[in-house]
Formats: sequence, structure tokens, C-alpha cells
Amino acid sequence: MQGWYAALGIVVTVAGAGPAGAAERLYACGDDEIREYRLSGGGVAGEVWRWRAADAVDLPESYRKTLLAKIDDCKAVDGGRSILVTASTGGVVLIDRASGRVSFRATAPMAHSADLLPGGLIAVALSIHQHGDRLELYDRNRSETPLLHLPLPSGHGAVWDARRRRLFVLSHDLIQAYRIAGTGAAPKLLEASRWMLPGRRDGHDLSRRPDGRYLVTTDDGVWTFDPEGKHSGGGMFAALPALNPKLRVKAVGMAGDGMNGRLAWVQAEESWWAKGFTIARADGSDPVRVPVTGLHLYKVRWIE
Repeated sequence: MQGWYAALGIVVTVAGAGPAGAAERLYACGDDEIREYRLSGGGVAGEVWRWRAADAVDLPESYRKTLLAKIDDCKAVDGGRSILVTASTGGVVLIDRASGRVSFRATAPMAHSADLLPGGLIAVALSIHQHGDRLELYDRNRSETPLLHLPLPSGHGAVWDARRRRLFVLSHDLIQAYRIAGTGAAPKLLEASRWMLPGRRDGHDLSRRPDGRYLVTTDDGVWTFDPEGKHSGGGMFAALPALNPKLRVKAVGMAGDGMNGRLAWVQAEESWWAKGFTIARADGSDPVRVPVTGLHLYKVRWIE
């Protein structure tokens, strides 16, 4: 069988990959844009939707021109109904996918990743900046109003784990797990566990796998992280053979289950950005390059 992938009108044959499922969609982001790609079998798949900060009439000029100039994450939340966006140029926004309208915004220097938490909370990881290097917490109904912040050197990842009831965050050297405490009006984040990163460390990306484990990228590779492992203080890191060792992987994600699943990743080609992303089987076989034109591509995220 053959699967077919296309980007911006370019059709690419995937030898032996099989048809892509109807749910196989992902966001690609960079500069001030988010693009949605749909992968389908038996035909072509490509870009189906686009959002640009410069065109968002419901945003202040500072966001349209500066704060969202370099988007570095674009995560599907609310069951795919919304997109949570961070930008290294200092902006965080929550976008309604159907209308493109912005329902939340915040100024957060070097924001690199965010996720929704129970109770309408938003956690944001801020990276290296004189006002960054921290984890911030917001109420999605109160723009521009941080509720608390905690130290997070070179913050690069924030993922809420509903099954474990923990917020996992990624910094330069560590993955930390936090539990929510306090009250709705005055929430707190209390550290429950921490794990030292493997290899040369310098954590860059954190995403959840369909099996409940995680993928994490460091300076020198990509690893599977199992919080229930029996290694190194309770957590287990194992090199992901498909992408380890591999330098400057800016994003990696897994969709589907087992051999029917897919990996998608971005590896920097020009300084910090790339000209396309790669899709492969879960074991890294049958890789397909999807070109992305007119964009300094930084991240890809599967839409669950």
C-alpha cells in the first residue's frame, strides 16, 4: 500500500507507509504563523488552514507586530477546539480554531511552551531572559494577569498529564512534576518529583506519547521518558533509536499506537529553524520530508 503526503501542492509518495487516518492532522508554526496540515490516504494532503498574528484584528498592535513575531509552539487544546500559542518574542495567546478569535493573551518574555490545566489555568514555561527563566500560571479568563511564578532555568516545556494529575515541565537540566494545590482564587504549584536529563542535557522539547510516556529532546538526542521507570531516582530515559543521536531537534511528537503510529519532527537546518518537517513510522522507518515554504519553521504538533 502507499500513503500520500502533500504540502502546498507538493505530493510525496510514502513507500509502504499505509493510509493515514482521518485524525492525522498537525500544526506547523514559525514566524507569526500557524499552519494546519491534514494527512490522508488514497489522495493528497496538505495545508488546510492558516492563522497569522499580523491579520488578527482582535489583538493589540504590539502583539501583531512584535510579541508574536516568532511563534515557537502551537498546541491543540480543548479537545482540538483551541490552539495555545507561545512566542519567544514575548506573547502567549489562546485561539479559537473555528473562528480564529483570540480569547486570552499575556505578555511573557521568551515564552516557549504552555498547556491548559484543570480549573481554567494556563501554565507557561519562559526561557532565558532577564525577566524569564521561570514557570508562570494564569487564569484563562484573566488576560495579562500572572497568578504566580516559579524558577525554571531555560524553561522549554510544559505538559499537563491528566492521568497522573501532574504538570510536567522541562528546563535546562531537569524534568519536574508539579501538583496543583491551593484554591481556585489562589492556586499553588508544588513540586512532586524531579529527574535529571540524560546526555549533554539542555532540554529543548517535551511531548506526551500515546502510551503515557514522554518524548524529550536534549542537546544531543531524543529520548523516551517514563515517569514510572526504575532508574535514576524513579524515572527512566531511553534513547529513541530513530532520532538518537541527532542534534538540534526542535520538536518531536508521536501520534497513534504502535507501528500504526507516526513520528513527526523538526530538525534545525538554518541556525534555529528548518525548511520543512519529517513524518515517519513510529520506529523511524519510511521517513518523508514535507517542505514548508515561506516560513522559518520551528515546531510541529499533532492534533489529538
